[in-house]
Amino acid sequence: QASWRFYNNKEVTIPSLNDPIIEEVVEQSNKRAGKYLLVAYDWSHLDYKKHSKKQELVTKNKKGNAKQIGYDLQGSLAMDEKGNPLGALAQNLASEEKIYSTYDSDIDKSLTHLEELVRRTRYVRENYNIEKELVDIIDREGDSIALMREYEANNWFYLIRAKATHKVYLPKEKREVKQEDLAKELTLGTYIKTIKYKVDKKMQDVNIFANEIEVEIQRDATKSLLTEQGKRKTIFTAGETIKARFVVERLVDENNNIVAQWMLLTNVPKEVKATTIGTWYYHRWKIESYFKLLKSAGFNLESWQQETPIALFRRLLVVSYATLFVWKIERSQEKDAPAVRKFLVQLSGRLIEKKKAYTTPALLAGLWVFMKMMNVLAIYDVEALFAFKEQIGNMMGMDV
Repeated sequence: QASWRFYNNKEVTIPSLNDPIIEEVVEQSNKRAGKYLLVAYDWSHLDYKKHSKKQELVTKNKKGNAKQIGYDLQGSLAMDEKGNPLGALAQNLASEEKIYSTYDSDIDKSLTHLEELVRRTRYVRENYNIEKELVDIIDREGDSIALMREYEANNWFYLIRAKATHKVYLPKEKREVKQEDLAKELTLGTYIKTIKYKVDKKMQDVNIFANEIEVEIQRDATKSLLTEQGKRKTIFTAGETIKARFVVERLVDENNNIVAQWMLLTNVPKEVKATTIGTWYYHRWKIESYFKLLKSAGFNLESWQQETPIALFRRLLVVSYATLFVWKIERSQEKDAPAVRKFLVQLSGRLIEKKKAYTTPALLAGLWVFMKMMNVLAIYDVEALFAFKEQIGNMMGMDV
């Protein structure tokens, strides 16, 4: 009941909950090795179809008669160059009526995802004392010439997954080509590393390769607008030619079959090799793991009973703060860290793969059990606990 009142308390402000997160993330970012800080951007739907009492739910029509009902979570996850997650630099919760945000209390709901993203990354860059160069990692939705021109105009770095049918210009060969066709022309390139990857529902070893070529992007920017008559109208806007690096990352199995491929566009300086660019994009899945940790693998966000989006958002920020400490335990290099992680996994009761020492959800679950244990030990001494052990055993008719 106390937590319920806390999350519904109008005096509990978003900055008061978010400032400790930012302070910790910025401090950890500046401590990490390397020149760059990776920031993964993504969007995740929160499903609340069965929560009829929730307010301001967004309803979207899907294929057939299906409907998507809930909120949209928008996140910006900071990672070091090795892909270790450090924490969320900005988060939004979009409802039917409003976008609840950690960086702006009055976001225009008519903004597209990418228009809002520009405002978010500008705020992060201008208001947080981060001492590293930021590289924003964005999925295919970011393959927008308007977005890339915005980044160029501000001298910001991007790493974007390219769309297959978009075209680029090869200045040395003086020809235009679809990005999917250009990828076919490039050889595998340089080996990066071997990872486990699911192919035909089975995990197997695959090798990652990366290759690159310089390209130019000359197309007009497009934006779809809704007219007063309710019809869609596409606006074309010309702009400067963008120079970029086109990087192809491929996963290859033991039979030299390409089982997965990512086409990437970036303006990161050439001092960063294509193999590193490929590895950085591979780290983008960490924000999807973060969303999963908030949802089914950890905090069960989609089962929360808060009825207003602002109360739910307050609770989201509280658990976001908790993830910072789990990640610190996960990446700790202290000599006792392996033993601590093993202990937390044992407490968690989670089953993990044989070759893995731990997982983030297992560490989170184990830490939760440990904190509850400490609360119990603050109330009962060891003799009382063993007395309970005997009493419970007698009730069950067996040793425990």
